[in-house]
Amino acid sequence: MDERRRTTADPPALATVRERLDELVSPIDRTETLPVSTAVDRTVAAPVVARRPVPGFDQAARDGVAVRAADTEGTTDRDPVALSLAERPDDGTAAGIEPGDGIRVDAGRPLPEGADAVVALEAVDAPGTGLSTVADTELTVTAPVEPSEGVRAAGADVAVDEAVLVAGDRVGPSDPALCTAVGRTRLEVCQRPTVGIVPVGGGLTGGDPDPGEVVETDGTTVAEFVERAGGKVVLRDPVESESYALRPAVERDLTKDLIVTVGGTGAGESDRIVGVVERLGEVLVDGVAADPAGTTALSVVRERPVLSVPGDPVAAFVATTRLVAPAVARLAGREPPEPRTLGAELGAPVESERGIESVHPVALEGDRRGTAVPTARPVADEPLSTLARADGWVAVEPERGRLAAGETVSVERWEASI
Repeated sequence: MDERRRTTADPPALATVRERLDELVSPIDRTETLPVSTAVDRTVAAPVVARRPVPGFDQAARDGVAVRAADTEGTTDRDPVALSLAERPDDGTAAGIEPGDGIRVDAGRPLPEGADAVVALEAVDAPGTGLSTVADTELTVTAPVEPSEGVRAAGADVAVDEAVLVAGDRVGPSDPALCTAVGRTRLEVCQRPTVGIVPVGGGLTGGDPDPGEVVETDGTTVAEFVERAGGKVVLRDPVESESYALRPAVERDLTKDLIVTVGGTGAGESDRIVGVVERLGEVLVDGVAADPAGTTALSVVRERPVLSVPGDPVAAFVATTRLVAPAVARLAGREPPEPRTLGAELGAPVESERGIESVHPVALEGDRRGTAVPTARPVADEPLSTLARADGWVAVEPERGRLAAGETVSVERWEASI
């Protein structure tokens, strides 16, 4: 288990920390207006009301013959009704019909004036419909139709003043087409909450490393979670684990809606982020009952929440999926997505410390629905490759302590978490 700084003898569970974090964040009230084509994945700030109906006119719902329903009353295949075949304009526009007329129409085309139903081609004998036995100017109908049968009325899909999206909805990939159809080409959406991400640690670099330097990767992972949760990321260059560097790094991002520091939360001499934040504000949580991610901290500085997550890749992954991403989603005015899980048979035993929630990366064998096999432990030995090899994780509740090989477990899939 990773080392954990504890300000109390009984650190809170991750779920408890999330509840405290929920009390600190609420949907931001800043909005902006965007072209609908660029609004996908944004949160709607105000109802989107149709300015025009869909469809915009009464139209044929099927290929057939437009008629007056009253002209087909009592019709049977043994006693068909004969109608005059009206001429269809070459340009496909809707022509009118008189009583006793019928006119060929294609699905989706305007219903001719005077018609109130469309007879299916199967119930019509007319020129151009197959083996016709009638004159070029006549048609026969072998089945009656009711008014509106075979017709899609104007506004049947969307009526004028109907809300196609409401506040809090997330704009999906198909919504721009619908909004354009109803005359709404610009949408008022919530601004994305801003999140400052500050990687912490000596010897870290965001570019090509010099001898003795390490490429910073955890901040990039956190940034991906934040973006997918609806946030706007400002990913800072790594800062040294010294007070003179940490303090201005935190203060610089106090204009953001949320600050996430990555690394510097352990018990080592260079792990100073919690102490620095404590001098700037109030530390609410300093250590959680979780492995990994046990050194996670939650603070408030000048009314801004600050989440400090561990620098170990797996620990940062856990803290970000359980705390950071839900907080960003809440700020963005959307519900955090529920994790996608599947049942699997554990292929090897898992040992955990009682009293804390532990998370164990696992790989899924075969069709990825069969046996869930834990990757090598401890994960801190090769953390990046562990993340790359694993398909998800198994969470062990604090009261369990150990899972035996062969047990049926619930695997939380990582690709669904981000």
